[in-house]
Parts: sequence; structure tokens; C-alpha cells
Amino acid sequence: MRLRGWIRRLLCVSVRVEGRSMEPTFPDGAQLWLSRLPYTLMAPRRGDVVAVRAPSPAHRVDLKRVVGLPCETVTWQRGRLAVNGRCLDEPYAAIPPAPPGDEEAQTLHLGPNQYAVAGDNRVYSCDSRMYGPVT
Repeated sequence: MRLRGWIRRLLCVSVRVEGRSMEPTFPDGAQLWLSRLPYTLMAPRRGDVVAVRAPSPAHRVDLKRVVGLPCETVTWQRGRLAVNGRCLDEPYAAIPPAPPGDEEAQTLHLGPNQYAVAGDNRVYSCDSRMYGPVT
């Protein structure tokens, strides 16, 4: 029994969605088991949902979506996301109507082994726009 628990910890991580940042894909309170195994064999891909340790005082684990890959340039402007200058198609994202006026673009240049992550519900998400790239 103890060995089974150890194996599960090595292969999976349990994440509870707290808040609205991943709606409509995952509602507040959803409990998920995420496998650690795929990323021992390959790198994360754009669109993957991953668990990241947020750089906050609590260092809690958050659920986010990979939107930028290593060595790319990610830009957020007026509610939209562009990668290397091309608008990203995000059918999973709850993107609010663009605010009036010229909102200043926010750009993130990713280095090797760095990823940009974002919540599906951008209005309620604290993600790479706030804390930068993740590894």
C-alpha cells in the first residue's frame, strides 16, 4: 500500500482549480490528476494544460495553459495573444471584448527552456503576464 502511494506521487500530481482562471475549460473547485510522465519523455507543447508553481509567497501549484515555447516572443495586446507576430488561435480561451483605445502591448521574450503560460479566462488569471516565464 505504501509503495503504491509513492509510485502515484512520482507519476502524478493532484491539482485543485481555485478560482475562475481556467474557465470555461475547468471550473472553480475541479479536482484533477495530472501525469508527470509525458514531460520526462518530451517537452511541453503549445496548448498543453500544465501545473506550474506560481512565484508567490505561498508557492502554490496553479493550472495554466502553455501559450509560448522556448525562444519565442509572446505579445499580449487588447485581449489578444500573438506569438512571433502571428495572432494565436485560442478556441479554449475566454477572451473579453477588446477595451477601447490603445492599450500598451506587453511582450515577453522567452529564452531556452522557458515557457509562457496563461489561464483560459484571462480576466481572472495571474500568469506569465504578471510573473514572467516558467521553466
